[in-house]
Amino acid sequence: MVGPNGAGKSTLLKILAGHVNPDEGEVTRRRGLRVAYVPQDEHFPADRTIRDLLSAAIKEEDIEQFERERRISVVVANVGFPDAELNAGSLSGGWRKRLSIATQLVTMPDLLLLDEPTNHLDLSGVLWLEQLLNASNFAFVVVTHDRMFLENVSNRIVELNPVYA
Repeated sequence: MVGPNGAGKSTLLKILAGHVNPDEGEVTRRRGLRVAYVPQDEHFPADRTIRDLLSAAIKEEDIEQFERERRISVVVANVGFPDAELNAGSLSGGWRKRLSIATQLVTMPDLLLLDEPTNHLDLSGVLWLEQLLNASNFAFVVVTHDRMFLENVSNRIVELNPVYA
């Protein structure tokens, strides 16, 4: 999804994620749909480890401990973290963005909503994210101003713009 700043792209994602109520109408989701939302900016406690944060993301799920550890290990490897015991405060902006994405991937979503996911990512991070999304088995909606990224990961681009009725 593309459009000018202030057009409502981020608000629409928050509505789809269930974080904001719509002014009008209603959102109907398939029963059991697992929706995950990656905000533009996320702040993590500096003293928490990657493993702690991933574990916290799935703490409410009714899964066995071995499944919890398996999911965390798979996500740590897929995201490319060199060590799951690193503190969030030691991560660069790009690695914090990867951590934000990882905390949602570990929930095994059916639908992943990403708001400006390439912010703070360097070229290798953007290429990693393109590869991840292209190989994914979940649906995703991306809000970004990075048209090249959109062309590389999407099969449909929608423009949200107040000039259109």
